[in-house]
Amino acid sequence: MSKIRQLHDEAMKFAHLALVARNNQEWERAETLARKAYKYELQAAELIPESPSSEPTRSILYRSAASLAFQCKEFPIAQRLIAKGLSGFPTPQVEQELKDLYEQINFESHLQVRGASLENDDFQLSLQGAGVGFGTILFDEFMKRIKITRTLIDRTIQRILGSEYQRSGRVPKIYRPFLPALSEARASSFAITVKLAAVKYETYPLFITAGEVIDAFINGIELVNNADEEGLRQQIKQDSYYRNFIALTRDMAPDGDKIRLVGFTSLRKSVGLTRQRSKIDILPESTKDVIESTPITVEGILDYAIGRKQLDAIGLTTDDGKEYTVVVQEGLDDLVKEYWKQSVVVTGLYDKKQIYLTDVRASED
Repeated sequence: MSKIRQLHDEAMKFAHLALVARNNQEWERAETLARKAYKYELQAAELIPESPSSEPTRSILYRSAASLAFQCKEFPIAQRLIAKGLSGFPTPQVEQELKDLYEQINFESHLQVRGASLENDDFQLSLQGAGVGFGTILFDEFMKRIKITRTLIDRTIQRILGSEYQRSGRVPKIYRPFLPALSEARASSFAITVKLAAVKYETYPLFITAGEVIDAFINGIELVNNADEEGLRQQIKQDSYYRNFIALTRDMAPDGDKIRLVGFTSLRKSVGLTRQRSKIDILPESTKDVIESTPITVEGILDYAIGRKQLDAIGLTTDDGKEYTVVVQEGLDDLVKEYWKQSVVVTGLYDKKQIYLTDVRASED
């Protein structure tokens, strides 16, 4: 066991150095260090016999070795290492982590922009799951995620340009410097290329590139997928934009069935959003301080009933005609718009005849 520990410690040393190199954008050095780490971790894993008594150590080491092989773009090797980890006796949690990693690797190896080339102002959106066929996809699953992607891009641009969060009304042209466009869908999974084409005006005072917007957007998705709330807070410091990004990313996250992965690829990075919606925590400061409140879940239709019109509130009417006022904190309004006039399940805190919204999702069919 001391030999296994020694090899694992050596692997973690190089893995840490690879992480530092990536943070410094030293991509070649990061890949070289990850390759060294993977080789040490693989040696450690291979020393452990395949038996129930070797778990969960054996499967964890194979998962770690596969992740490191993935980082240095050894995709076939990473897939074989996952198979070895699954061939043993992994715990349910490690088994799921191995399967999630396989989805990410499959995304990377099969969706490296087949038949198309990305430019600095492009990124690829791809979807995998039971609702995806060979170049086809369930309409609602695609439309939901492409609309959320558009909203997140728009909000990212506004945030980078220093605009105050705007709940309603027409966004000024100066905060709409790009015109998103879609290319044709491609097979394997369902994948399209999204292009941020510059819109030119007579006066164009903005100094912002499409690449900068795409990088900020994809980095944010990666932080949510990794449950790195602190990292996301460092990137998005304004409360409203922070709430908005988490809420929308959570809403387009996989359900684990129809959609198992939502992938984003640019020239500089690939991120597979595999963290399921149900696993993304409700926003930590998603409600205002309510002294005497009760958790509540209500199903109904989102509307704008007479007498309930106020800037931060909407209406909810149940099937039996009961009406609720739902207070929507700034940043969650884009999420609510996705479900306007639809049958939804609202969760929140109930206080003084009002529901302070924490989440909204579509009702089960």
